[in-house]
Amino acid sequence: MSTLVYDSGALIAIDNPRDRSAANRHRRRLDRGRKVLVPTVVAAQVVRKPATQAGLMLALKGCELVPFTTAHHVPVGQLLAASGTADIVDAFVVLLAARTGAGIVSADPDDIGHLLNCLGIQRLVVPT
Repeated sequence: MSTLVYDSGALIAIDNPRDRSAANRHRRRLDRGRKVLVPTVVAAQVVRKPATQAGLMLALKGCELVPFTTAHHVPVGQLLAASGTADIVDAFVVLLAARTGAGIVSADPDDIGHLLNCLGIQRLVVPT
């Protein structure tokens, strides 16, 4: 899969100054020409103090930020209803991956997998 969607767990792992392995994997993905999509709502969950999150801010520069727009609220709500869950951000991550054929990098593969199952699709879910 040449495109990946990051959830907040992926960005939190990249931002961890004590463990650079996720940041290194992110760099290797970009070096290999992989496209990385980050929903803006995911970035908003993780960015707190940009001045102290230099690694995260640099990583985000290599990603395509995808806005949550008025076109998304109905399909996200429908997926939440079908799944019996309430996490808007996870639902948007899954719908973006479904729409683009992307894999998902996630710290929570069970929740992501449940949402994917509700859509009746399979996507690669890579642990952070």
